[in-house]
Amino acid sequence: MRRLTLVLTAIDVVLRRLSTLEPSPDVDELRTRAEACREHVQRWRKVQPTVEEGEKVMKRVLRLHVDVAQLERPATER
Repeated sequence: MRRLTLVLTAIDVVLRRLSTLEPSPDVDELRTRAEACREHVQRWRKVQPTVEEGEKVMKRVLRLHVDVAQLERPATER
């Protein structure tokens, strides 16, 4: 359950950060990816993920954080 809570919190952070950005196709795409991750992780309440599956999802969530950070940068820094 600890991993579940950690991953869901990380996804919530992504979604909160996205909510502060101007609407755009990139923001929509990242929100869709984050929601898909959340739905996947929610299933862990019923079936414990394998170590490999957990690591794969953690990498996806980390990638979301990186992608959001890139959108948060001013256009001049991109």
